[in-house]
Amino acid sequence: MNISDELLSRYFKGICTPEEKLLVVNYLKQIDDLPEHYLSKNDWDDADDALISNEKSDEIFEAVKKQTLAKSIRIKWLKITSAAAVVVVLLSVGFLLLNKPEIVPDFVKSKAVKKETINWKSIVNYTSYNQSMALPDGSTVKIYPGGELRYAVPFVKAKREIYLKGKGFFQVTKDKKHPFIVYAKGISTTALGTSFTITATEQDKLIKVELHTGKVWVKNISADKSVLTFDKILLPGSELVYNSIKHQVKVVDQAMLAKELPKLNELNFKQASLKEVFDKIQEHYKVKIIYNADDLHEISFTGTIDLNRKAEKILEEITELNKLNQTKTTEGYLITK
Repeated sequence: MNISDELLSRYFKGICTPEEKLLVVNYLKQIDDLPEHYLSKNDWDDADDALISNEKSDEIFEAVKKQTLAKSIRIKWLKITSAAAVVVVLLSVGFLLLNKPEIVPDFVKSKAVKKETINWKSIVNYTSYNQSMALPDGSTVKIYPGGELRYAVPFVKAKREIYLKGKGFFQVTKDKKHPFIVYAKGISTTALGTSFTITATEQDKLIKVELHTGKVWVKNISADKSVLTFDKILLPGSELVYNSIKHQVKVVDQAMLAKELPKLNELNFKQASLKEVFDKIQEHYKVKIIYNADDLHEISFTGTIDLNRKAEKILEEITELNKLNQTKTTEGYLITK
């Protein structure tokens, strides 16, 4: 169907007859695009808007709404399903990682250190007399009544370490490579080869370290920074006294004290038999000393006994140095081997 430019112009201007309008409408239905030369920009701007019925307008709106909502729902569903897929993947990976056995490299396995079990040996003197025992290194210990000794087995490693409660006399075997250390109530006494006595009873606030022969190194090992720290080297005849309550330390030189005291009250012996020494002590202090003469056979004593000291203290030192036992009785003192 051919429509003239004049007819199309009159149609868009709204001045054509009903018959002509019908022809133009049928023509427009048959073509997809209107040629640009049929309608100039001025003609388009001057043309009246075509009226659409309410029914047609509602039909177009519903069609547009369905297409728009359907597209929106598809987009939302795709987003939801995508997010769910990501969550499932993450959970699966996490589950696999949690249940995956830990792989330890071979070099780590080869260097794994086994925890060493420490076995302890404890000796408690429940009796009323002194008990002597030999340590694995050959050293000897005399444990006084109520005293306790504890050490690790095996005993000799880098150090020979002893833990003491109460009172003990130590005769240490010399071993420069393995220091001998006694721990008692917060202080340590280190010796290489010597003899000494430590008194550290639970009920007494004073801790005493008496050196008989050799040298010892005494210091406190408390982790409390407010506690007084001390570090003392003791020489033969000296005694360290530490007050665990007031945290005060004092070193007394028994040899110097002996020089300062009058020498009128003293006993001097040179290669005297121990029987003779005990008899002199018994006579001076008016105490009974019971002993077996056979136990004292071939034991001699050289030295000076200060008679201003207590008999118990003098007998204690003599018996310890000669590896004898002393027990206080109701009558006096019992000396045994």
